[in-house]
Amino acid sequence: MGLLPTTVHRCRECRADEDSGEARTVTVAEGRLSVTWHLASCPHYRADRVLAGRDT
Repeated sequence: MGLLPTTVHRCRECRADEDSGEARTVTVAEGRLSVTWHLASCPHYRADRVLAGRDT
């Protein structure tokens, strides 16, 4: 099995990237891996955790 094509995104809210981000949201859809970086305090990251049932 090969690696999935991967796209890395900055969060639109906190503007974190792979250098400044502390947390990430990973999504696999249509044979692609999407990684979005967030600061741990980012409301988007918090919402992603709630939607995934990992509210901590």
